[in-house]
Amino acid sequence: MLRNYIKVAFRNLRRNKLYASLNILGLSIGLGSFFIIYLFLQNELAYDQFHEKKDRIYRVVKTTHSDFGVEKEANMAYAFSPTFVESIPGVEDFSRVYSRSIEFTFVEGKENEFAEATVSVDRNFLNFFSLDFIHGSSATVFKEPNAMLISESTALKYYGTTNVLGKTVGYYTTDNYIIEGVFRDLPQSSSIKVDAVVLNERMYAYKGDGIWNVTLRGLGAYLLLNENVEVKSVEDKLTKLYVESNEWGLGKKLILQPLSDIHYSLDVRDNITEKTDRQYVSIFAFVAVFILACSVFNYISLAVSQSIERAKEIGVRKVTGASKLQLGKQFILESLLHVFISFVIAMILVELLIPQLEGLIERDLGISVLAQPILLVKGIVFSLVIAIVCSLYPAYLSTRLKVVSVFKNSKGSFSSQRLIGIIGVFQIFVFVVLICVSVTANRQMRFMRNENLGFDKDHQLVLENMPWSTREVHKSELLKLPGVLSVSSGSQLPNDVTSSMGFPELDFQFSLFEIDHDFIETMGITLLSGRDFVFEDTDSAKLVMINATAAKNLGYDEVTAVGKTMGSGSSTHTIIGVVSDFHFASKKQLIEPVIFKQVIQGSPSNQFLVKLDGVNWAAATKNVLKYYEEIPNLYKYSYFFFEDSIDAQYKQENVMITMLNTFTVIAALVAFIGLFGIAGYSVKRRLKEMGIRKVLGAGFMSIQKTLNVSSVWKLLIAVVIAVPVVVYWMDNWLSSFAYRIEMPVFLIFGAIAVASVVIFITVSIHSIKAYLINPVEILKDE
Repeated sequence: MLRNYIKVAFRNLRRNKLYASLNILGLSIGLGSFFIIYLFLQNELAYDQFHEKKDRIYRVVKTTHSDFGVEKEANMAYAFSPTFVESIPGVEDFSRVYSRSIEFTFVEGKENEFAEATVSVDRNFLNFFSLDFIHGSSATVFKEPNAMLISESTALKYYGTTNVLGKTVGYYTTDNYIIEGVFRDLPQSSSIKVDAVVLNERMYAYKGDGIWNVTLRGLGAYLLLNENVEVKSVEDKLTKLYVESNEWGLGKKLILQPLSDIHYSLDVRDNITEKTDRQYVSIFAFVAVFILACSVFNYISLAVSQSIERAKEIGVRKVTGASKLQLGKQFILESLLHVFISFVIAMILVELLIPQLEGLIERDLGISVLAQPILLVKGIVFSLVIAIVCSLYPAYLSTRLKVVSVFKNSKGSFSSQRLIGIIGVFQIFVFVVLICVSVTANRQMRFMRNENLGFDKDHQLVLENMPWSTREVHKSELLKLPGVLSVSSGSQLPNDVTSSMGFPELDFQFSLFEIDHDFIETMGITLLSGRDFVFEDTDSAKLVMINATAAKNLGYDEVTAVGKTMGSGSSTHTIIGVVSDFHFASKKQLIEPVIFKQVIQGSPSNQFLVKLDGVNWAAATKNVLKYYEEIPNLYKYSYFFFEDSIDAQYKQENVMITMLNTFTVIAALVAFIGLFGIAGYSVKRRLKEMGIRKVLGAGFMSIQKTLNVSSVWKLLIAVVIAVPVVVYWMDNWLSSFAYRIEMPVFLIFGAIAVASVVIFITVSIHSIKAYLINPVEILKDE
């Protein structure tokens, strides 16, 4: 019997090549896209979930309320130490985690080519963060202050083996570390990236207990709380102690961020490089469900429409004694065959496209379905469920079909027609929603990239690690090169502000820029009033410039702010100039008050910003880099274009928008396949009616109008449902940007118009084909 079912299934596959191809193509694309999004989201949701005590690990975040909203920062002062938190009840363990890239000497006499991702931690680090040791254990390591742990890949890279306990590792010229443990590489889904682990008490012993007014970028404080402790209670006690311990804590509040939230904390200033907006997780989850639902509905609608062609076959089988169970088995087997073929094609697509996805997001997902049997089994089980779901309704309809109705040429029941109509509305709804979402998201990203930033980012070459002791000499030499318009040296760029400055009498802080007298000119920032720094300033430490937002916060305008002072006594600073506002962070954030101080002579400001002539920038770049390469005793050769650094601020959004565009096209293709099949079903159901109308003299436009009117109603219903969904969804997403576009109503309706054209073309293919059929061929059976 099974052999017979398989024979019939293959015969139907060969007989109905078009609809079988549409079924398999739609399911392949749908399953492949669903699996790719599922694997991507699985990776996103797995961040930091491998730690055994993950539910009790929290990161300390400083929050400040200002006119710009709530500012959050996870970078802490070194004084935030184990001693500081030991009196807080409910805290089981504590560790600072200072992330940096450090060039160790693993092999004596051999200079390293790469800096290793290193975290310096307190001794309790291993009491709550999980490392899987290959050699050593959490109980045997960190016995000495100069102990070091390295990852498996680091050990293999430098030694060719993991059996390296006791090896000596050099750090600069005087310090040595001893390898006490080797751990397996942390999963890709770890917020803390680490190749080596050392103790704070050795590497930063010179800091002592630390000071509160210096925040170290990359230094995070992590707590392990006791079970069942109230987090809010710990936060309150921690904040009270923090404010009482240092004057810099005034106006700040400490909150505890769960470890599982760190990957999604775009609003927290830290050095975590891999972050994702939670909204994108939701968006892609919806897109995956939409694509899969479209694929399943496509299959159901195409299978139901095919039942028209197979009505007589089903009737004959019933007359010859086929039971409902046998007919159901036949449909389920055919569904399994289609889904199996689709699953194989989908797995090929996944294997081909996962590397492309990894390249796009610049992240190794560590996923290969064929190399991971568990994932493959999950995929097969899921596909079996889909096959059964796809076959249930067609099988149900076939068992309900009455033999008398079959041989009277009755074409489908009201319930099946209504279902197909609902599926058609859903397909159009998905089509319209995703196109509108894609158009709106792309418009916002174009606004963020192309709108005026308030400074000139083009043709700016950044040279790093320049010798600071001979800074003015190198500036003079660079200015002599053809194509160099200006040169500025400093320690910060507008997109990399890590310092802040405050005054006791003010309830807000300034973002601090330490610049030289050429910075404003080189960056193309507009001086609104007052003057710039000059090389001859004798009291430069007391002179500052501010931006327009800072002037407004101080209660002045751009003109009246000049000459005013801030601070008192030896900390008095005089405002000599006000510049226009500029975006020194992502446009997702409001512009904050900025204060500029002049780099004093002898300050280690080792970053040069070289503005090049835009016409001959390639030749100018070559000249500058030739000079840069020839600088004697250069610590490390490193340069980049400032424009690339600015674009990196929007990297995450750009990646997500690219993915959204890709899956929107896929969803539109799947919906198109479904609409094509549904349109074919609708036309076939009315072929005899069209034949009679044509015999009675109906023309081309009359036939088209009759066949397409139902599609117009489906489109209108779908649009009425889709527009509120798009407006709510996109307005919610746009609200996460401090600077955003208005809801592009015109573009949304343009997207609806495009969807309408595509839908009418799809429907017209079948209606024109129906018009061209000879009525004799249609009515010869009557």
